[in-house]
Amino acid sequence: MKKFEFNLEKLLSFKDQSLDSELMTLAILNSELKEAEDRLDALEEQKQKCKQDFENKMAGNVTPAAFQVYNSYQEFLSQQIKNCVIEINHIKKKIEDQIERIKELKIETKTLETLKEYRYEEYVKEGIKKSELEIEQFVTTTKLINMSY
Repeated sequence: MKKFEFNLEKLLSFKDQSLDSELMTLAILNSELKEAEDRLDALEEQKQKCKQDFENKMAGNVTPAAFQVYNSYQEFLSQQIKNCVIEINHIKKKIEDQIERIKELKIETKTLETLKEYRYEEYVKEGIKKSELEIEQFVTTTKLINMSY
C-alpha cells in the first residue's frame, strides 16, 4: 500500500508559517504598546512633577518669565501626552486587527488539520479493507487448492 499523502499539505504548511509570522507580528505590536504606555506614564509623571515644582516655587516669588516658561512646558507635555494617547489607541487598533487575522488563520489551519485527519482515517480504513480482501482471497484460493487435491 502506498504512503499516505495529503494533497493540501503545502497549503497547510503555508498556513502554519503564516500563523507563526502573524503571532510574531502580534508580539511586536504588544511590545510597541508596552513602550508607548511606559512613555505615557513617564510623561504624566513628568507633568505632575513639573506642576508640583512650580507650585513650590509659587510659594516664593515667581517672575512672569518663569511663569511663561512653566506654562509653555506644561502645554508641551500636554501635547506630548495627547500624541502618546493617540499612538496607544492606534496600536490597540492594530492589535485588534492582528488578533482577528490570527483567529481567521487558526480557523483555516484547524479546518485543514481536521480534513487531513479525516482523510488519513479514510486511508487507514481503505488499507484495512484491502488487507481483509487480500486475506479473504488468500483463504478462498487456499480452500480451492485444497479442494482440488
